[in-house]
Amino acid sequence: MTLGSASRIEQSLGAIRPNLTDGHQALSLAEQIATQLAESIINEEYAPGARIHEVAVSEQFQVSRGPVREALRILENAGLVSIQPRRGAIVTKLTVEEVEDIFEIRAVLVGLAARRLARKAPPEKLAQIAQRISKLQELTTKADQDATRYVAISQELSFLLCASTGSERLTSIVYSLFHQTIRYTRIGLSTPERRKISANTWARLLACIQAGDEIEAEKAARELVDNSRAMAIKMLRSEDGGD
Repeated sequence: MTLGSASRIEQSLGAIRPNLTDGHQALSLAEQIATQLAESIINEEYAPGARIHEVAVSEQFQVSRGPVREALRILENAGLVSIQPRRGAIVTKLTVEEVEDIFEIRAVLVGLAARRLARKAPPEKLAQIAQRISKLQELTTKADQDATRYVAISQELSFLLCASTGSERLTSIVYSLFHQTIRYTRIGLSTPERRKISANTWARLLACIQAGDEIEAEKAARELVDNSRAMAIKMLRSEDGGD
């Protein structure tokens, strides 16, 4: 694997995709490695509970172990790994408690963004949002739906929704949750039926924003997140034998 490669999710996010860092400068070597490892975790190349070996990563990227250790610390801050004594970096497991916590926070943030946009929305931003919603709706009509592509566009829409408010603080906070939420979002949008409901809710959200209805816009935005949360919890409990 080269440091220049990227997953389909990261590619689709384009210019507005979040990085594991807050700045806009070129990524350091450790940050590049962290981004690549994050993609591997998101794409389930590393399963939850798997150990990430420093030596293997060093050999993979042909670097010393120093940048790898720093990269793993970045991943720990992003909530993707847990660094344990004598065991090293372990990929965090998906839990019902975490999805409930993170998605409740995300619902509030995305709902706030929708309310602000309904109050005042730049026409050019609404056009960009509408274009992506059309892509979602198009994907749901295909027999061979690309779930990964759908999830990527859905995430991009969430970021665009927040960025369109003009609030750097709000956008930054939502970006910071990206790598913690993406694994759950993939579960929450894992079925064709869920993706169709999601696309319809996005369309309703846009209509509420265009109509200037702050209350209904916030309600639709929170519904998007809550539906994914409910599905993710259902799937996790099913895997654990709970349902």
